[in-house]
Amino acid sequence: MLSNRLLVVEMALLLSHGQATIERGFFINKELVVGNQQEQSLVARRVIKDHILHVKGVTNINIARAVVLVARSARSKYTHYLTQKKEQHEKKEKTRNERQKLMQYENFKTDISSLLSKSKELYEKCENTGNLTFVTQGNSLHRTADDKEKQLATLDKEMAERLLALKQ
Repeated sequence: MLSNRLLVVEMALLLSHGQATIERGFFINKELVVGNQQEQSLVARRVIKDHILHVKGVTNINIARAVVLVARSARSKYTHYLTQKKEQHEKKEKTRNERQKLMQYENFKTDISSLLSKSKELYEKCENTGNLTFVTQGNSLHRTADDKEKQLATLDKEMAERLLALKQ
């Protein structure tokens, strides 16, 4: 009877000991977690920590030469990656700016034609009614159209220079 009781107590003590390992694992995971960390990073950190504990300290770890070389090249690879991302961003920005210039160019063309047609209508209105204020309004619209044509010429020149630079 006494041996049965001892067997039950022994099993109970072994069961709680099994839980302690799991609880310790949770505690270690909690220590390793950093904000916004991905699951793979946590697993990798846990594997590293377990290995350090297994070999009884950082000083007992053997690091292969290949690992050292990969670690040295990691920074240059990361820098190269950042450079590529920056170039892609600049290319997208340049394309967006070119589209905006093209839209501005098209808007200038439609504005000029609209101003000139409105000016023409005002001149005709002046002829029909004899009211000279329509001439003043028409001249004002005509001057605005001339200013826009000058801006359009500047845009034409810029676009030609850009096309020439792209061809080279």
